Amino acid sequence: MKYFLGFLASIGLVIFVFVLVLRGFGGKGNNQTVNPLTDYANTDAVVRMTVDGPIVADQQHQAYRVTIGRSETRIETLQGYEYDTIDTKTYENNQEGFTNFLRAADLAGFTKGIKDADSQAQDERGVCAFGQRYVFEIIKGTSQVQRYWATSCGGGGTFKGNSGVVKRLFDKQVPTVDYGTMVSRLHL
Repeated sequence: MKYFLGFLASIGLVIFVFVLVLRGFGGKGNNQTVNPLTDYANTDAVVRMTVDGPIVADQQHQAYRVTIGRSETRIETLQGYEYDTIDTKTYENNQEGFTNFLRAADLAGFTKGIKDADSQAQDERGVCAFGQRYVFEIIKGTSQVQRYWATSCGGGGTFKGNSGVVKRLFDKQVPTVDYGTMVSRLHL
């Protein structure tokens, strides 16, 4: 009888190991299939980057936001933690320009991030207190499809793409003269 129980335990162990091996090679794990960013090119979706300045008094706090869609690009300079608008400039965009931007942002990892981060990791408030926080979003209609963040301090955040390249791509969508004039007035 004890040989029979040992035999059953051995068979159970072999099945358990077999199941673990199959899950390791064929399981979904943490890899999530992400659609290419260019899938949004023919929709009303916009991509947005907000660059938020250091933690200072509300009256001194500043930020800027660049929003890009298939028909327009907009830059806004913002005051305070509630983002009151200081100035806005809007520029025409077109389908081909938007598609090229989306492809470049995709190659720089715009959609790479931690989707299921705990609530502390999702909250960038106060992180990198004397630097900048970058928030990268996809917004479709009134729905936020994606929201990741990173900092100029290095480490932390839910964004796992190349934040320097993505930030530069966004900044370059605003004509140089207007970008320099608007952003140079900010204390970032």
